[in-house]
Amino acid sequence: MDSNVLSRLVKQDVADPFALAQPELGNALLSTIAGERASQGPGNKIVSADGKTHFVWQDSLEQRYFARARTYNHGSGEWTLPATLSEGIDEHSRPTLAIDSKGYLHVVMGGHNSPLQYNRSRDPHDTSAWTEAEPFGKNTYPVLLAGPDDTLILTVRDGTHSGMELWTKPDNGSWQSDGLLVARQDRFSGYTAMSNDMAWGPHQQALHMSQGFFLSRRPAPDEHARDVAGLYQAIGYLRSLDSGLTWHTTAGTKIALPGSSDTVDLLEEDESNNPKPGINHCGLAIDSRNRPYVGYLRHTPEPCSAFLKTQDESGTWQDLQLVEAIASAWPGYGASRFKPVFTEDDVLCILAEIVPIEHPNANWNPGIYGLPDFWLRDYPELSRLVWLESSDYGRNFTTREPIADVLDKGQLLPSVERPNGRFPIPAGTRPSFLYTLGDWRYANEGETIDNELYWVRMEP
Repeated sequence: MDSNVLSRLVKQDVADPFALAQPELGNALLSTIAGERASQGPGNKIVSADGKTHFVWQDSLEQRYFARARTYNHGSGEWTLPATLSEGIDEHSRPTLAIDSKGYLHVVMGGHNSPLQYNRSRDPHDTSAWTEAEPFGKNTYPVLLAGPDDTLILTVRDGTHSGMELWTKPDNGSWQSDGLLVARQDRFSGYTAMSNDMAWGPHQQALHMSQGFFLSRRPAPDEHARDVAGLYQAIGYLRSLDSGLTWHTTAGTKIALPGSSDTVDLLEEDESNNPKPGINHCGLAIDSRNRPYVGYLRHTPEPCSAFLKTQDESGTWQDLQLVEAIASAWPGYGASRFKPVFTEDDVLCILAEIVPIEHPNANWNPGIYGLPDFWLRDYPELSRLVWLESSDYGRNFTTREPIADVLDKGQLLPSVERPNGRFPIPAGTRPSFLYTLGDWRYANEGETIDNELYWVRMEP
């Protein structure tokens, strides 16, 4: 990377995140030049272990995008200075973080149809120094975990938009592609945007994966590509009992790889053009009984319908009435995104971004040229972050607002701390989270969007 640019980047660093933070907005302000997608993405961005909490995010400077990392030491109360790991080609190149059993930190920066970049911390539990960025593959939207033997497991959208690719890196080994894990069917030969999530079950014996499908066909000569983009959308689930070597449905049926929405457990699907199905994947969490909880949104026929589904004892998927819990606590509001997390003592925590459903400028049915929530990009100030908890596996929820509402800025793209490898969210505690305060639209030509990036520590 250009040393002059790095020097200018360092000059923008927040030396003391506690001193600069506004307490009503969060405990610590990590950055004032966070990019428009700084905290977005399905992969982890927060890891706590050995009395420290580590963070990764994306900063923007002079229309360039950089993966940054820093650490808070809970014992000393001190912060490391931000480290710069690698540079991405655009705002889609968000980093994802994992930690192995020895405490080494691993980061993969997404490439957005260009090579991924991998860095490892030079010392355990320390973000101060990193190995040189190692390019590999040609992929987008990474999700990274460490396995029980410290093999790194990575899922990414492949460079040809054919499906979700699985990569592995043995401890002290090299990255290798294991091929497509799920793929689009032949009739969907157009734009593909797959969004997935992975999480370990208890003792890392089962690897769970939820999968969002956004599939399209190629446009006819008289059609625009957006005419046929996202005609088919779905939410699926699959799991592995051998760290990703083989994959099965809930019933135990082995899935011939690559799988598809025809062969994985299917929780939701729809195929239509006007309106588009409006099904958005939100991730999954695993309880101590090894049961998955898969979250997603549906904007048709009603906008902001939040679903959280888990399995009963017979393996049947049941809805936990999350949409009703949100509507009861915040009348007139619905979720635009959310993420579920379980603590070690089975407290289900949900961090959600909510928006008013009946806004005067709402356009939940934009026709064939957009998705139902696209209108929100012009009104980031409408977004608020809220918190829901359940101590009975999602049958009942308590609610609260972790930060103050800001009338002129958006509280956007939250990334909640999650169990990672051998490091759970300890019993009696709650996961913390990052969020972007500002704007999440695409930058105009020649523009650099500078947002604030806040860290919020949640208490029971």
